[in-house]
Amino acid sequence: MEKENLRLNQDLERRTFLKVLIMALNALITVALAVPGLGYILTPLFRKDEQTWVKVGRVEDSPQGSFTKAVFRYISASGYVREEKSAFVWMRQEEDGQLTAFSPKCTHMGCNVSWSGRNDRFECPCHGGMYDERGNVIDGPPPRPLQRFETKVENDSIFVKRTEDG
Repeated sequence: MEKENLRLNQDLERRTFLKVLIMALNALITVALAVPGLGYILTPLFRKDEQTWVKVGRVEDSPQGSFTKAVFRYISASGYVREEKSAFVWMRQEEDGQLTAFSPKCTHMGCNVSWSGRNDRFECPCHGGMYDERGNVIDGPPPRPLQRFETKVENDSIFVKRTEDG
């Protein structure tokens, strides 16, 4: 009787050990598969907004006192997708040589504004928003001035500092 109890006890210990071993292996496999998957899913949440300097033209292409449309291409990283996009800024070289660059997006609804040299102002065709040559609102529904971009010149090339949302 005692031999049977000892044998039964050893069988239970062996079964318990094997159950624990199998559960541990399953947990290890689950973690090994889940970590890369979670990393892939959560990566965009931890990505910082990129601020990049983008070449928009040369100094001689930006005449003094008049706004010109400076078209450029850049790499956009949105979530998992990285793609080349085209955009533009309104650029002017001031009389003192300083460069001014404005976003073309109206601050009301995001429509593209255009420069009216005849009226010396930016005009939004969507809802009648108007901005002066400094980007300040002079009429219409826009809640704030046009976004102004930081500029720099290196080797006769003009660069604009932009963010993903601007």
